[in-house]
Amino acid sequence: MVTDLASALGAATACSRPVSDVNWRPHHEHVGQTGLAIAPNLYIAIGISGAIQHLAGVNRSKVIVVINKDPEAPFFKAADYGIVGDAFEVVPKITEAVKKLKGIS
Repeated sequence: MVTDLASALGAATACSRPVSDVNWRPHHEHVGQTGLAIAPNLYIAIGISGAIQHLAGVNRSKVIVVINKDPEAPFFKAADYGIVGDAFEVVPKITEAVKKLKGIS
């Protein structure tokens, strides 16, 4: 789901340390205090609560969008835009909209 959105956007993926620790994503994608620091034009945090260690790795992003079902997730305080909702419902809809705008089938 995340890679589909990234592909539609022509973007790269990244992850938090817990995600790389359980081998859901490669360790070289780990962003945060003990990982990479990134500064993309757009950073979309999908289901990430916003632990201070992760925020340290993305705080130079130009625009931060947060998608999280917890309206109290700390990441919303750092977000430029926030969507309160289940990522498994929201992300496919965003992907579909991006593909439609780009004429991708």
